[in-house]
Amino acid sequence: MSGRGLLRYARLTRRQLIIFAIASAVINGIITASVGAWLAQTYSKYQARRAAIETIAHLVYERRTRAGMVASSIRRNAEIEEMRQRKQAYDEAYVDWNKNVMLNLFAIREAAGDFNISSLEPVFEDHLIAAMADQDRCVTKAYDARIANQDAKLVLEECRMAALHQYVLDCGATFTNELYKLTEPTFVPFTGQFAKTRMLAEKRIRDYCVDKDVRTVAPAAPSSVPASQGPAAPATASTPQAVPQAPPAAAAKVIP
Repeated sequence: MSGRGLLRYARLTRRQLIIFAIASAVINGIITASVGAWLAQTYSKYQARRAAIETIAHLVYERRTRAGMVASSIRRNAEIEEMRQRKQAYDEAYVDWNKNVMLNLFAIREAAGDFNISSLEPVFEDHLIAAMADQDRCVTKAYDARIANQDAKLVLEECRMAALHQYVLDCGATFTNELYKLTEPTFVPFTGQFAKTRMLAEKRIRDYCVDKDVRTVAPAAPSSVPASQGPAAPATASTPQAVPQAPPAAAAKVIP
């Protein structure tokens, strides 16, 4: 059967074929344009979120590094001019951080896929930002002590600068790394993969930023007397043998 015969058999006219071809082209064009626009929008969001997280990482590492350089000058008893230059550079990093705090919170909220406050924001504010604030007070106090010819090294030890410096690195690296993972684009919807990635990210961030926060653990005070024993009572001259003492009461547990 010829082609014209097939058309007659299917009862299709030339006008109907033209209309069908045009309708198919229009529908395919709409679908292609819609999918293309969605892919472009998804990739654009991915790029913007990733750039925001990279900015947070840059600010965290710069502020931490500048603080460590000031502390290093103090520990080495470097020249006052070197310490002043490093402190000035740290102050500039401190200003850059604080003027971007709200933008950083918005970036965290968007990376976590939340329209309102994200569950990661309190961890960011109450632990990472709070630790950097403690680090700032420590460095500033030690710097002022050095300018006043006081024992600045002792100040760094008393405020636990080394522990704070390491904690900011561990928490900051974990936080930014997990946020970076959350920015990965997902082109297959309704799979639940983002929810799983977010749950794992929150767990890792809590492990390094909440559970290992050095500010919630008081340093153990050195003591030559075992904690389970009290000081021995001296025997008096009138008694040939020391009177047995009652066992000391258990020390109250300090809750950090």
